[in-house]
This record gives sequence, C-alpha cells and structure tokens, in this order.
Amino acid sequence: MATNEQATSELVAVVEVEQPRAAAPLRPTPLGLPVWVYQVLLGIVFLVAWQLASGRLIKELFVSNPLAVASKLVELLTTPSMWLDIQTTVTEFALGYLIGAVAGVALGVLLGRSKFLADVLQPYIMALYSIPKVALTPLFIIWFGIDLNSKVAMVMLFTVFLVFVNTYAGIRNINEHYVNIARIMGASSTTILRKIMLPSAAPEILLGLRTSIPYAMIGAVVGEFIASNRGIGYFINRSAQMFDPAALFAGIIILVVIVVGLTQVVEWIERRVVRWTPVVETHVAL
Repeated sequence: MATNEQATSELVAVVEVEQPRAAAPLRPTPLGLPVWVYQVLLGIVFLVAWQLASGRLIKELFVSNPLAVASKLVELLTTPSMWLDIQTTVTEFALGYLIGAVAGVALGVLLGRSKFLADVLQPYIMALYSIPKVALTPLFIIWFGIDLNSKVAMVMLFTVFLVFVNTYAGIRNINEHYVNIARIMGASSTTILRKIMLPSAAPEILLGLRTSIPYAMIGAVVGEFIASNRGIGYFINRSAQMFDPAALFAGIIILVVIVVGLTQVVEWIERRVVRWTPVVETHVAL
C-alpha cells in the first residue's frame, strides 16, 4: 500500500492533469504589428501632444513639459539624496508588504477553512475593510510616531485586506472532493494544506499579492505626505509646495517604474508557479 505522502502526491498529480495550462488567445492587430508597437506609438503621441500643449494651451507652471521632466529626472537620479528617498520608500513598502502578505494569507486560510470563524468575524472584517485607509494615517502616526513604523503600518493595512480576500476566495473554492479523498488516504492536515489547499488557491493568492502592490505603495506615499522628512512621497509633496511640476512629475515617474517593476516580478513568479492558468495583466493605479 502506498504511503500517505505518495497517495497525496498522486492526488495532486491528478489535480494538475485536470487543470492544464490554458492556451493564450490569439489577438489579431491592425497591419499585423505586435501590440507593443502600438503601445510605444501611443506613448510617443501623448508625449508630443503634451510638449506642444505646454505653454500654448496649458500654462507650463501647471504641467511642465516632457523635456523638462526628462532633464529633471536625469538630474535627480544623479543626486544621492534622491536615492536615499527611494531607499526609504522601498524599505517602508517591503516591510509593510511582507507583513501584510503573510497576515493576509494566514487569515484567509484560517477563515476559509472555518465557516464558524468566518461567520463570527465577517461583520468586524467588513467594518474594518470599509474604513477609508487614509483616514487611519493620523491614528498610526499617534501610535507609531512619524518615523518608519507608521508608514510600514500603512503599507501593511493596504496590503492585508486584498491578500486576505483573494486567499479566502481561493480556499473556499477548493474542490472538497480532493480534500476528502486525501483524508480517506490518511493525509494529515499539514499535508492537505501544503499539497492541495495552497496549490489549488495559488492563482487567487498570487492575484491578491499582485493587485495589492500599487495600493501598498499608495499607503507608503500617503504616510510620507502627512508626516515625513524622507521618501518619494515627501519629495513629491515638497515639489508641489515649491511649484516645481517637473520635479513632481519626475517623482511620479520614479514611483510608477518601481510599482511596474515589482508587479512584473510577481507576474513572472505567477507564470512559473501557476502553470495551468493564464496570467491576467493588471493595470497599475497610483
């Protein structure tokens, strides 16, 4: 007779066979050109329109222009203080995101497997989720001060709920037939969690991790807006107060590059971990 581990491995193999990797749909484009060509052309048209409109249709004091923003961006990236601001924001993001992701997955698994706990805690979780996260920033500053801890708490708050909701949905949607078979075979709860539940809920968990990245960055930036003397959010806020739109747009571009880069990393992990489902691209919003 096969051991419990072997039986569970066979069951996981059956699950993987029944959920093959979906083929990417064909997307015909005009002139047969790749999609990225149209993306680049759209970006060029936008930049040219911005350059022509600046100082003619719109006051340059409000929107600057692409050439000035590019020049300011190069200047900032050669300044040590800008790299210190980037390091500060990335540190706040990394710590808060890690804590929020772990807490969200753990809470999602716990409530996803316990209907009693889910029913008891649901109104409280929904109440916390419905609170505008930005409104809690002053409270976190009172609790944790104006240093790193308050920004980490903000990032964690923006992360934990999105990860929890997706993890909870993934756990609840698991086919109980496989879980029951594994229990009949004698698999332990730890083995079921590791071999069946987490792999089955992986698409939803990774979706939550991916979609929470821009919102987590919002938490860090909002915290820096309100009380900070370092970080990209502080730099953007200071640039606005000094009526320097070129520096302001340069700071926003740096934020976008960081968020897009982190999102691409998670998508890369998702394509390799979850091979049986297609990765749906997300739109980054800041």
